[in-house]
Amino acid sequence: MGAGIGGLVLALALRDVGLESDVYEAATELREVGAGLQMSPNASRVLRHLGLQEDLDRIAVRPLTGDLRRWQDGSILTSQPLGDEVAQQFGAPYLHLHRNDLHTVLRKRLGPERVSLGRRCSGIIESGSSVRLAFEDGSTVDADVVIGADGIHSAVRTALQGPQSARFSRAAAWRGLVPAELVADLNLAVCSTATLGPGAHFVHYFVSAGRFVNWVGVAPTDTWTDESWSAPGKLDEALADFEGWNPMVIRLIEAMSGSTVYRWAMYDRDPLPVWGEGAVTLLGDACHPMLPYMAQGAAQAIEDAAVLAGVLAQVDDLTAGLRHYERLRRERTAKVQLAARANEQTFHLPDGPEQRARDQRFADAPATHRNAWLFDYDAVAVGRAPVTR
Repeated sequence: MGAGIGGLVLALALRDVGLESDVYEAATELREVGAGLQMSPNASRVLRHLGLQEDLDRIAVRPLTGDLRRWQDGSILTSQPLGDEVAQQFGAPYLHLHRNDLHTVLRKRLGPERVSLGRRCSGIIESGSSVRLAFEDGSTVDADVVIGADGIHSAVRTALQGPQSARFSRAAAWRGLVPAELVADLNLAVCSTATLGPGAHFVHYFVSAGRFVNWVGVAPTDTWTDESWSAPGKLDEALADFEGWNPMVIRLIEAMSGSTVYRWAMYDRDPLPVWGEGAVTLLGDACHPMLPYMAQGAAQAIEDAAVLAGVLAQVDDLTAGLRHYERLRRERTAKVQLAARANEQTFHLPDGPEQRARDQRFADAPATHRNAWLFDYDAVAVGRAPVTR
């Protein structure tokens, strides 16, 4: 269930190991919303394994560094390599992508015949050796297994575990997509830049082979609870949230004048102790939705897909395979979820002693990339390791 990035990568990964699948999507039109996407080596390695490197080279930007800057003057707090050094060390590149560009590549590679639109899940019934999916249009489908890759408000998870409220972080993200030529005079570096300030932070980087600058500004709110990535916001309110920040931040926001700036509230969930039961399990945001402060939401869904496909290719008992996949993935995804929550506090410290100590830690950081523990995970190898009971 679900034709987002995680669901489509899973279908491709299953095909790669000789297993066929069908993707059922609630939306009536197949498209990806949102804008920028940071794809670290742990995820780009999977996409490269699936034969997508040439497509990625056409649509992606390879940043040279990952920079953290101070909100008032834009001064560098720390800079770590993301270019050739990372690609050589971890065997796969760090990429910046427009979500829709990647989604289009995945859709074309999978083919439209494997995706059914307008199929919103209304219930799941296990019967003997198969699972019956019921849809709101009255139709049903029988399957050997069902994978819920249907997002933070997963209908599959609800069918398994009942309704569960997501946790509102009391922050919302503004986002804009600026044609690069409109801000060419800023001479922006080809890097991933996060500017940190009191209670807020601002990220920007190039996407779509350098044609656009994607920016996201996170600021506190108690009133904006709309989670839709396509909900329009007001430019003057975005500027007010970043009043007094350095000129580069203000200029990137102002560059959206005459265009739509979007705003979405940010939610996550506590790590789930149980992902599935019987012939049903979950993938991606359906089981481990996370805040964006580790840039790992899509990456973890892609890892899930590679591990699950590798496990299912080895087992005769598919239900046992689902439980093994869950055991392999729960600890890692929980660690990333909680790391993202921790970064929410780290990034948003008010000016003062704690902030100065944080900045000093950044300045004193060793040459080893701070996220090496993320980047060196090989999801394909994990999934293909012999299954033990």
